[in-house]
Amino acid sequence: DLASRPDRIAAKNRRKKKKEQKNKKGSGGGGRHHPARDDGSKAAKDTSSEESSEEGEQQQTSASTSMAAMEGGDVDLQIEQDATETKFEHGSEDGIPLLPDTDDVKDRMLKVVTAMEQSFRAIRGAEPTPELFDSISVRAYGELTPLSSVAQVVITSPNQATLTCYDPETAPAVRDAVRDSGLNFNPRIEEGDGGVVVVPIPKVSMETRKTLARQLGKAAEASRQRVRRIRRAAQDVVKKGKDGKLEGVSKDDAFRVGKDIDSVTEEVVTLLNRKVEEKQDSVMAV
Repeated sequence: DLASRPDRIAAKNRRKKKKEQKNKKGSGGGGRHHPARDDGSKAAKDTSSEESSEEGEQQQTSASTSMAAMEGGDVDLQIEQDATETKFEHGSEDGIPLLPDTDDVKDRMLKVVTAMEQSFRAIRGAEPTPELFDSISVRAYGELTPLSSVAQVVITSPNQATLTCYDPETAPAVRDAVRDSGLNFNPRIEEGDGGVVVVPIPKVSMETRKTLARQLGKAAEASRQRVRRIRRAAQDVVKKGKDGKLEGVSKDDAFRVGKDIDSVTEEVVTLLNRKVEEKQDSVMAV
């Protein structure tokens, strides 16, 4: 037993050492590898990438109309929609049957015209306007903000715009935002005055103008259809009154309101047509 004791002690020490090495390997090599920390860093990096990607997509989407205009492609005008514009209540809060209010119908139709006009703002005419830059957002003070909030846009000539930054330190960010907006602009910061960004504006070809004019016509037709849907929804309620299905509403009142709605519809469609023609004339002007 005394003779074998050193061998048993040596074997025990080998097992202990082997166990320590195994535990050390399982713990990640003495703390050099931290899966949890790596996963957190990766998550933070992925989040940052997603935010940058989202900003880029927003910038690209907002400028898609103008970019298509510059390149002569089809224009996908983004017109604000309102899911409630064709919903008319048949009665008051007290349950008394009511016919659509003509002023309310007109206001809904005019909102369609306003939304259409706003979608036209990023479309260049023969002469550029400050609204051409409305779709651009600038990364300033740690957040994305409209360009108009950080700089004043002035069209100094048919081929040039100047952006005067309220804070000169934001000029590089403004320059980069305009450059990356998809508008095919190549801005520069004016020498000697770090707060002014100069933007040369290239001319739009006649082919591109014709394409824009056609797309404006399509947008106008889509807006006319919205106006007609509002009219039809209002007239559906009026028809119930004409048919005697609205208790307390006379047929004479129903017929009168129906005529007023048709008159309002014609008035708004005429206004819509004039707005589109003015924009098309602006685009095609030499």
